[in-house]
Amino acid sequence: MPNLDEKGKADFSLPRSSRIRQNRDYRRIYRQGKRFSNRAGLLYLVKSRRSDVRIGFVATKKIGHAFARNRAKRLMKEVYRLHRHELASHYEAILLASPFLTGASYGEAEKAILALWRKAGILEH
Repeated sequence: MPNLDEKGKADFSLPRSSRIRQNRDYRRIYRQGKRFSNRAGLLYLVKSRRSDVRIGFVATKKIGHAFARNRAKRLMKEVYRLHRHELASHYEAILLASPFLTGASYGEAEKAILALWRKAGILEH
């Protein structure tokens, strides 16, 4: 269940603390992480001591021009933002976009990313 704010409304924000931002963290997860894939892309997953889930989003030039990469990252971030509360705690992950996400609708992207998280075993519901 998402966190509730002081007014009792669900908090679906995406704070910086829930994203991986440091280059050294990306390198560590790429090196140590277990890899899962499907049509949405690649997921690198590593156990963490932190109580929450942290995730980084990557879209390489292989999937298209800047507008295509930005769209893929926006889709990944939105799925994460809305389903963050359903993920198991104590994990850090990197989600690497595939070309599928550049032309997918939100519903298709959500279904594929949730399937990837389920395959990795971090989706609790």
